Amino acid sequence: MKVNKIAIACFKKDLFLLRACVASIRYWYPNVEIFLIKDYIQGAFSTVEIEKTFNVKTFPAQRKFFGWPWSKLAVILHNERDKYLFLDSDVVLLGKVLDKLNSYEDDFIVTGVLEEDKFNPTVNAHYIDMKKMESFDASYRFPGFGFNGGQIVMTSGLLKEADFASVIKFEPDITNKHPDIFKHGDQGPLNYVFAKAHQLGKIKLRYEDFWIWPGIPAAQQIDLNAIKNKTGIPYVLHWAGIKPVDFRKYKRYDIFRFYEDYYYSKVKNGKLKKTLRYLTHLGKVKLKILKYSLLGMKYE
Repeated sequence: MKVNKIAIACFKKDLFLLRACVASIRYWYPNVEIFLIKDYIQGAFSTVEIEKTFNVKTFPAQRKFFGWPWSKLAVILHNERDKYLFLDSDVVLLGKVLDKLNSYEDDFIVTGVLEEDKFNPTVNAHYIDMKKMESFDASYRFPGFGFNGGQIVMTSGLLKEADFASVIKFEPDITNKHPDIFKHGDQGPLNYVFAKAHQLGKIKLRYEDFWIWPGIPAAQQIDLNAIKNKTGIPYVLHWAGIKPVDFRKYKRYDIFRFYEDYYYSKVKNGKLKKTLRYLTHLGKVKLKILKYSLLGMKYE
C-alpha cells in the first residue's frame, strides 16, 4: 500500500504554521489528498480559506477535543485501512518525500534518532526511561531507535485502543498514564506501542531518515534555491521545540517565508491578507515580549 493521503494536526493558535505546511505540500504534490485533524481544545477556528484554495478536507475524527499532542490518534485508530503521512503543523516539505517513502511497503515508517544503546541519555530523556521499562514490561525489546511524533507514515485500521490501553487513558481526556516512563506526551507511548506491535507481528515498522531539525548542522545545508527550482530533497523540516517568541527568529525562517509567500500567491487578496495577518501576529509577539520583560522572565 502506498502513501496517498496526508493528515495534518492543527489548533486555533497555529494557523500561520498550518498555511505554510499546506502550501509546501501543494507545491510538491498538487493532487495528493490532504486532511486537517482539527483540535478545538484552544477554541473553534475556520480553515475555509485553506480548504477552498488548496483542495483540503477535514478529517472525520470521532472527537473535537484531543489536547496536545494526541490528535494523530484519530488517524491511527480510524477504522478504514489507508496509508497516511501524518504531520504536525510546524512541518514543511523540502522535496518529494512521498516518492522516497513509497519505496517501502511497511505499515508505519518513523524517523528520529538511531541509537543501539538503549540506555543512551537522549533515548531515556526524550523517548522512554529504559531502566523503569524493565519493571513495566520485561519482554519489550528496544528497536535501536527513537522517533519523533511530528512526522510519521501510519496505516489506519491496524491498531485499536486496546493496543494503547496500558500507556494511554482515553476518557474523559486523553493522557499519558506513565509520564515518568514514557516521555513528551504521546512520543514515549507511541515509541513503545509501535515497537511492541512490531515485535508481536501486528504491524511492520521501519525506521527511515526523512526529517531535519532546524537546530542541527544539516539544516544549514538546505539549499533554498533547490526548493525554488523544484529539485529539493526528500525530507521534511520540523521546527519541533525550537520556536522563539519572535517568529522572525526561527532558524531557516527563509524556508518558512518562501512557503508562506507561495500560500498567499494562491489566495484571493493574498497580499493584503498577508500584510494584515503579519502585522497582527507581530503585534501579539511584541505584547508577549513586553509582558515577559515586565515580569522579569526570560524569552528566546
